[in-house]
Amino acid sequence: MRELRRLSALTLLTTFPLAQSLALAQSAAPKPPAGYTRATADANAAFEKVLLDTPTPENARRWLFQLTEEPHVAGTPAEKKVADWVNAKFKEFGLETEMVKYDVFLNHPKSVSLKMVEPKVEELSLMEDNIPQDKDSTSRGQFPAFHGYGASGKANGQIVYVNYGSPADHERLKSMGISVEGKIALVKYGGAFRGLKVKEAQDHGAVGVLIYSDPADDGYMRGDIYPDGPMRPPSSLQRGSVQFLSLQPGDPSTPGGLPSTAGAKRIGRDQMTNVPKIPSLPISYREAEKLLRNLGGPRVPNDWQGGLPFSYHVGPGGAAVEMDVQMDEGLKPIYDVIAKIPGTSDQVVLVGNHRDAWTPGAVDPNSGTAAMLEAARALGAAVKAGWKPRRTILLCSWDAEEYGLVGSTEWAEDNAAMLSSKAVAYFNMDVAVTGPNFGSGGTPSLRDAVREAIHMVPEPRKGGMVGPVWEQRSRAAWAAAAPVNLDAKDPAFELQLGRLGSGSDYTAFIDHLGVPSTDGGFGGDYGVYHSVYDNFYWMSHFGDPEFIYHQAAARYLGLIAFRTATADVAPLRFSNYGAAMKEDLDEIRTDVARRARTAGANAFAPDFSALLKAVSDLDAAGRAADAATDALLAKGDAAAFAKMSDALNQVERAFLNKDGLPGRPWFKHQLIGPGLTTGYAPWPLPALREAVEKKDKAMFDTEAKRVVAALDAGTAKLKEATAIR
Repeated sequence: MRELRRLSALTLLTTFPLAQSLALAQSAAPKPPAGYTRATADANAAFEKVLLDTPTPENARRWLFQLTEEPHVAGTPAEKKVADWVNAKFKEFGLETEMVKYDVFLNHPKSVSLKMVEPKVEELSLMEDNIPQDKDSTSRGQFPAFHGYGASGKANGQIVYVNYGSPADHERLKSMGISVEGKIALVKYGGAFRGLKVKEAQDHGAVGVLIYSDPADDGYMRGDIYPDGPMRPPSSLQRGSVQFLSLQPGDPSTPGGLPSTAGAKRIGRDQMTNVPKIPSLPISYREAEKLLRNLGGPRVPNDWQGGLPFSYHVGPGGAAVEMDVQMDEGLKPIYDVIAKIPGTSDQVVLVGNHRDAWTPGAVDPNSGTAAMLEAARALGAAVKAGWKPRRTILLCSWDAEEYGLVGSTEWAEDNAAMLSSKAVAYFNMDVAVTGPNFGSGGTPSLRDAVREAIHMVPEPRKGGMVGPVWEQRSRAAWAAAAPVNLDAKDPAFELQLGRLGSGSDYTAFIDHLGVPSTDGGFGGDYGVYHSVYDNFYWMSHFGDPEFIYHQAAARYLGLIAFRTATADVAPLRFSNYGAAMKEDLDEIRTDVARRARTAGANAFAPDFSALLKAVSDLDAAGRAADAATDALLAKGDAAAFAKMSDALNQVERAFLNKDGLPGRPWFKHQLIGPGLTTGYAPWPLPALREAVEKKDKAMFDTEAKRVVAALDAGTAKLKEATAIR
């Protein structure tokens, strides 16, 4: 949910062969990987070579072509066909498989229409243009524009433009004496998750919502447009879900953390609190232009101006529409495909990617599916060569992610007891490739595992390894962001994973169950998100023409799963966890100080002292736990390894609170979560951030105590681990 020059894979392998790359990586990192003894590292070196040698660009290309032959929206026969194909591939690679079916609440469009009625009558298009050289851009098998979980209904009214549709945008509109009440809100994609745009408009009295992608954000102002370049063309639509994702993902008919199993107690749509009550539609910027050109009212604030070639106005007046959205909704079957590589212990490592797509979905999600299939093939080859993992690996192909992380959430809720006690880590790869730039978000305890794995992956174009390139780019971004350490004169760079919010399948694992998680891939210019142009032609011309970054993604994903499953001690490292939490706390402290400068005598000035002490204690305990792990590994005590693994496995769980976040009980992690008003984007220390946004001192004081309790609980778990001998 995420500038290439052509160079043949053969030339790359000739100029920088894998064996030479591995030799460089090994010489640069002489220590064993996190959690390994030297003996285990040496014993598994040959298996790692098999794993890294196995993925090929040719296979990734083949898998992606097959996966994107037709649109495969969750709950349709086309998606079941893809599920069966993935299941067969896992079996072909020698893996045990299971197909898990859930009946979940979904919607598909029966009929949708949008008509401009002022200043003239004109039907507005809800389909993309066919591009002759791109066979997948036709309407064959493709639904017209609709929103997942969008409400059925008719609406008519004048248009009011509300920028990105955020709470702040509605407040600004109010300051101009304008409201969306009784009107149809026209908002841009960007900023917050689209469902929260609909929620905000609904809460302010709008009768309908239209969402379009402005060319300033992912169209011609960002680069050449498709089919001449990777960016969004005028007729392109961004489909997607309008579930209120930051309240709770998953099947909205089984809220409260209950899985959608047979006999589950369900609620009807009228009782669902995380789906809209008013109709909404996605439209292209070509159709939005017809409305925006005619809007009356005041000119927009300068920062609301988009990329269309005229001055935007807010309305109302000048443009009005009629919309009619009729949905076929109810329980529909979805299928999670789970492949298994049994281990010798009862701990579990999970790898996941979703399979369903609004369109052919070459980037989102099937670049990730192609990479996961190649990683699965590589892991299967290592098994055939004699490798036996210590921990069981589950490779998970999720369904219905696009509607609201449904397949992964229902499976995680269904298997919550096992995951809470046995899951070491979850590695997600939703979008594997849109370009050449590696990036990863994740919990701080997996930073070292990610870093070590990506340092073993050859950089296909530049030579050397991907890891140093990633770290150099991360350092440059850190410096450009003017980093702040409020308690040190000269802040020093420390590589951190990006914070996780929501919007992909790691959400249930980290936010609900406290399983350490990551989400990563290779990024670049990508303007056809959730459109019919997200297809094989786009990927093979712009995203990764030689499929060499698909190969790199497969190598990385396979290797991090291999190492996490093989390590003597679970490779969870905590020396940098305190530093990460200090960064997050400093961000909030800086924001509070900034707000205070304009608040005068009524400044919101919370007390951070207890939080700072708790973070400092966590930092010390994390460093001590890592030192204790290293000492155990040096001793070679297998019985102690198992005890340490079990102890480290429970640290992340300690950061959960059974009551969850304020007003969001499903989200239980106190340190990590999506923003209440962002959905996708993270709010580190989410309850504290919410209190700051609301300027609610009482709420801040209450939530600070809960955060301190979570930090102290994690510190206590780390001290228990440190005591293991």
